[in-house]
Amino acid sequence: MIPFYHREQKEKRKQIEHAMFCVKYARRMKEDELPPEGVGELHTLFGELKRLLREKRLDQGAALAETALEQVRKIHPAPKGAFGLRENVEVFVVVLAVALGIRTYFLQPYQIPTGSMQPTLFGITADAEYEPDWTDRFPVKWVKFLLTGARYVEVTARSNGIVGPGNTWREQDSFALIPVGGRTYRVHQEFALMVQPGQAVRSGDMIARGLRRQGDSIVVNRLTSNFIRPRRGDIVVFSTRNVPGIRPNSAYIKRLVALEGEAVSICDGELVVNGEIIREPDVFVRQQEGRGYHGYANPELELYVRNRFEPIMARCDDVYTVSAGEMMFFGDNTRRSLDGRFFGGVDSRNVIGTAFFVPWPFFDRGFFSETAGRVK
Repeated sequence: MIPFYHREQKEKRKQIEHAMFCVKYARRMKEDELPPEGVGELHTLFGELKRLLREKRLDQGAALAETALEQVRKIHPAPKGAFGLRENVEVFVVVLAVALGIRTYFLQPYQIPTGSMQPTLFGITADAEYEPDWTDRFPVKWVKFLLTGARYVEVTARSNGIVGPGNTWREQDSFALIPVGGRTYRVHQEFALMVQPGQAVRSGDMIARGLRRQGDSIVVNRLTSNFIRPRRGDIVVFSTRNVPGIRPNSAYIKRLVALEGEAVSICDGELVVNGEIIREPDVFVRQQEGRGYHGYANPELELYVRNRFEPIMARCDDVYTVSAGEMMFFGDNTRRSLDGRFFGGVDSRNVIGTAFFVPWPFFDRGFFSETAGRVK
């Protein structure tokens, strides 16, 4: 009886620890897109799980762990129990491709989860017009995913029910949350919808379909940043330590737009530094004229950060002077980027490194694409 009791307690402890990992992982991946109350809920949930584990209240902790896992899957979905596995597989693919045995001090891989740097670097995207073919059958589909980062996805109903009315559908990041028969399905907004509000569906019926493309993996050069100061136009990964309003143990990837002492503003979609429109290096020309680029946008608070920050560049005449020892960073897709337009300058000591190249997905974005080479 005693061995069984100890085994049961051990399983509950593992369940709580797994839930803590999942909450922390979801918060790290979606922190720059979640509304403030969403980030706060995850933080509170993690703290409560940690407290129950520390106090050895394992029965309560295991019950809360189940609730936490359901909540986290809605924010950052993955098959049950697969949060750690999926992250490890993604990292393993990159490490295997570029042989990063020296990642700690020289080169380090990062995953692009959001669209703040599109179209220079892609987060998760989807194609509703895609028609599946033989490459989407097992086991070829996994080879396809390894090479291209793309996989065909069908979202199907897990039980009979009625699709909720349109006013019950909610948006979350790039996904729509669709209620069907008491369950909520997280569907990429670019997927093709196969149901309508009020429609009756049976278990196994298709709700949405499309081709999902994984976000880019990039390799960051950490060595040169210790000796060479990043230049304007470089894509930089930096720690969010001491950045106001941002979780400190995270890393953002943005483009360096201004250095210490420079006065920065955005006017008519142009980056203006010290009163002059920036056109060099040529990445800033591309920002205005390149296909898929839209210039720089003055932040519209209600469209993205939902009152989380007060923008410091809401108008053309809003000028921000970068403090000594700091740098300023923008995303290339300022329509969907939480960046210096909100939190200002970043301590230059927070710089981790500059983006080097995209090794994966191998085709379309990586080694075997026309864009292969140094990320610009």
